Amino acid sequence: MTSDITNSRQPGATPLEAGQSETGEYIPAGEGQGVNSRFTADQVADAFGVAVDRVHNAFQGEYNLGPDGSVDSRQAQELAELIIGDLPLDRQEAALMKLGAFTPRRDEEWGRGQNNSDEESDKLEDRTPEPGII
Repeated sequence: MTSDITNSRQPGATPLEAGQSETGEYIPAGEGQGVNSRFTADQVADAFGVAVDRVHNAFQGEYNLGPDGSVDSRQAQELAELIIGDLPLDRQEAALMKLGAFTPRRDEEWGRGQNNSDEESDKLEDRTPEPGII
């Protein structure tokens, strides 16, 4: 089963689907977002909330790209660390999501839940009462 969520930031956007990847792994809606996308300096500046001149300088310094160049999602992640790295991680991730770039899940290595299994929410705990206890 898949859901169609459109990435409206990109011209000719394709739906962001939840479902199985080519390797059979489940991908929640939006997780595969931007993997093959490219972003201009204007798009990066708008999403990061910075002057386009800063992005042009980063394009040149990091990737030897001119003002008309574009970066892929991984490069956009690196630029987020460089340009807005002083912001909290959630704000950096929000900027990448606004851009439409791939934003890796922080809990990816933990598996099912949102946190390390030692820190899992009580929502996932087994709350079956023991026999005789009400």
